[in-house]
Amino acid sequence: MIQPMEGTVTSLRSVLCEVDAGERTYTCKARRRLVESDTGESKPLVVGDRVVFTPTGGDEAVIEKVLPRRTKLSRRSPRGLRTEHIIVTNVDQLLIVAAVRKPPLRPGLIDRYIIAGEAGGLEPTICINKTDLATDPSEYDGLARMYEEMDYRVLLTSAVTGTGLEELKETLRDKSSVLAGHSGVGKSSLINALQPGLKLRTGPVSTTGRHVTSGVSLLKLDFGGYVVDTPGIRELTLWDIEKQEVAQFFPAIWELSHQCRMPDCMHVHEPDCAVKAAVESGDLPPGRYDSYIRIVETTEEPHVPRATDVEEPDRQITKKKRRLSRGKRRQDLRRQYEQDLDEEDGEEEDDAPN
Repeated sequence: MIQPMEGTVTSLRSVLCEVDAGERTYTCKARRRLVESDTGESKPLVVGDRVVFTPTGGDEAVIEKVLPRRTKLSRRSPRGLRTEHIIVTNVDQLLIVAAVRKPPLRPGLIDRYIIAGEAGGLEPTICINKTDLATDPSEYDGLARMYEEMDYRVLLTSAVTGTGLEELKETLRDKSSVLAGHSGVGKSSLINALQPGLKLRTGPVSTTGRHVTSGVSLLKLDFGGYVVDTPGIRELTLWDIEKQEVAQFFPAIWELSHQCRMPDCMHVHEPDCAVKAAVESGDLPPGRYDSYIRIVETTEEPHVPRATDVEEPDRQITKKKRRLSRGKRRQDLRRQYEQDLDEEDGEEEDDAPN
């Protein structure tokens, strides 16, 4: 009797997918219930999924089951408010690649990827690429420092000059990583520079909307680890994020929000808002506030259909688990805020007349 096996989905093509079982790769078909779903997923089976499959002869097999997902990177599908588009699952970190020029540096898209990554349990790292195109480091230094002050790791790279490639290699070594960003930022060029044998397609920035990378594949790195190169995304609309949660991903705004008069202040039209006051006084950069507002305005809160056709409806990361994964940052901010208040109270007591 043929025993079921476990493996990892490395690529998808039409109704077939490649599954890495360690010493051997199988071309697999999936049971209909795994590709037609009412759970709110546009692609119930995606690259990175751990699956149980049964060999049917030679290098062919049938996928029987998708195992619980550890992490995921997803967005709201452009095709429907109620549909989640999962890009990749079960990777360790998200490398957000942005270019200094061609296309221009867009902090707003970086912020959206940070939220999407942390919501899916991924550790975000920011890679500012094409530094060779800058006429002066000031074009990107300020942005890099801003994210570093938010406790995110920032890499400065150029596939042309080799700047930062060794640091990038160490970041990817022995981990599974997904590279994501706007089309044309140089994701494939960076991977090719680290491992030329992969020969990923590259090309100039397109004005017609065509992507050089057309699919998602899990690639093995010679120096250890795996990397996923993704097609560029013009617009990243967040999935399963409530408007009230957005501020938690902006440390400065989250810290200030504890001083607002209204406990559920959205920092938009509410009176006595500490965040808006900080913008007016210059204590909070307008660019950070504008990015926050744009994300809040485009964040929808869809009702996700109930999972009825999967064997394990709880295989997706629960909202509780997502909140716990990013809870430490919020707890640290809250503790620091309370500590500052205690210190201020102590100073007032010291200054009080005897």
